[in-house]
Amino acid sequence: MENSYSVLYAEDDENVRKNYVLYLEKYFDKIYEASDGLEALNLYKDKKPNILLLDITMPQLNGLEVIRKIREVDQTTPIIVLSAHSHKEYLFEAIKLNLVDYLIKPINRNEFKEVIESSFDRLKNNTVEHEDKVVINNKCYWDARSRILFFKDKIVDLTKNERILFELLLNKKNQIVKPVEISSYVWNTENNINDASIRNLVKRLRKKLPVDIIDSIYGSGYILNY
Repeated sequence: MENSYSVLYAEDDENVRKNYVLYLEKYFDKIYEASDGLEALNLYKDKKPNILLLDITMPQLNGLEVIRKIREVDQTTPIIVLSAHSHKEYLFEAIKLNLVDYLIKPINRNEFKEVIESSFDRLKNNTVEHEDKVVINNKCYWDARSRILFFKDKIVDLTKNERILFELLLNKKNQIVKPVEISSYVWNTENNINDASIRNLVKRLRKKLPVDIIDSIYGSGYILNY
């Protein structure tokens, strides 16, 4: 049943992760593994997997914290939580995060298979509803699937952080994005990135964009208009 889909699987217990990976290989063409929440978040930004499979209790960031950060900019990627926790506070928080399912360990194989297939169905529906090609103007477009910016059918070379920032602004088109949001999403911190570093990143991105679409809103942040 293997297909062209990719999955990000985050689990801090190496033995558990290895066992699940063997099972996931039946369903996915590519599997990205993370042993903590911060690694999972960085892999999501770098690889943009089709489906996320996350444990809750992990070092650095827990699974729900990872999902909250992702849902700030991405409401469509199917996410499945695998957890030993059935506490009400976890369940209530998970309900808000638009999950495919919240599975309590130990997990029945048939139930797991059904949830994976449900994720595939959601992916197909998302593909119908959302275009991969985001047209900026008649000469410039963003390919969401490959995560590449094109101008006159040539690739615009963006660094990793420039690409992540552009995706953040794109996902929040016509909304003001505050510096603290940029710091949190691009560098995974809300405290250590100074305004000068953020301005420098925005400046570098602006220079590479073939059209002037990033506006600075004094005292507030940045907004993408096109």
